[in-house]
Amino acid sequence: MVNVILISHGRFCEGLLDSLRMIGGDDFGVKAVPLFPGDTVEAYREKLEHELKEASGEGTLVLADIKCGTPYQSAAYLSKTYKMALVTGMNLPMLLSAVLERDETDTLETISARAADSENYGIERTISGEGVKKQRAKLSINKS
Repeated sequence: MVNVILISHGRFCEGLLDSLRMIGGDDFGVKAVPLFPGDTVEAYREKLEHELKEASGEGTLVLADIKCGTPYQSAAYLSKTYKMALVTGMNLPMLLSAVLERDETDTLETISARAADSENYGIERTISGEGVKKQRAKLSINKS
C-alpha cells in the first residue's frame, strides 16, 4: 500500500491529521512531520528520513504545505533515495480524497494524481450582504 506523510511549517500537518481522525475515525497510517522554529535543516531532514525508512510498501505520497520551503526542499532532497510523489498545497479535501479512497490496488501514480486533482482544492467564494436572501437549512437534532 502507498504510504502518506504530511509535512509542514509548524503544527499544520498535525492539525490536518487530527481532522482526518475526526472525520474518518482513524489516522489510516498517515504520519505527520512538522518543522518547528529552531529546527535545523539537517535535523528536520533526519526526522523526515526516519519516517520514510519506517514506511514500507509501494512508495510514499508526501503532502507539503508550500513549495520551496524547508519541508518541501527536504522531501525533494530525499526523493533521490526514496520512492515518493511530492504534492504541494496540502489541504483537508486533498488529504481526505487521497486517504479515504485509497486501497491496495492504488499505485503511487494513481494516489498522487487523486491528491493533485483540482476538485480537491476546496476553494469557493461566496458574497453575501444586505438584501441578499438565501435559503439556509436549519441545524437541528433529530430527536426521533
